[in-house]
Amino acid sequence: MSNGGFAPQNRATFEAGTEIFVEGQDADAAFLVLEGQVEVRKRTGDGHKVMATLGNGDVLGEMALFGGELRSADAVAVTDTKVFRVSRDEFQNRLSGVDPVLRRMVTILVARLRDATEELSRLRGGG
Repeated sequence: MSNGGFAPQNRATFEAGTEIFVEGQDADAAFLVLEGQVEVRKRTGDGHKVMATLGNGDVLGEMALFGGELRSADAVAVTDTKVFRVSRDEFQNRLSGVDPVLRRMVTILVARLRDATEELSRLRGGG
């Protein structure tokens, strides 16, 4: 098996203030933060609301790995940030080697987490 999502060509650097992804954009990859800080922001009528600030070792955009949904928030580099990009295809390829029952359970948990995240966003006034 290749090193896929961890290959050097899957590394990226984003300067402070740069959008990593945008709400409503097709979601086809997740990112592991190697260095730096990223804000996950939900758009509001008068700008945006910061939902989370992520740093070294954190993952963002992970919901993209489980389905063809659109991005539910913006992700913006707060500082110069280095990441590994893991495509949905590479992730699904790796996941295919996992027990089918466990794979189904993870898929269900992710769907529930997505629903809970959307509800929390609504309650916080972010959507």
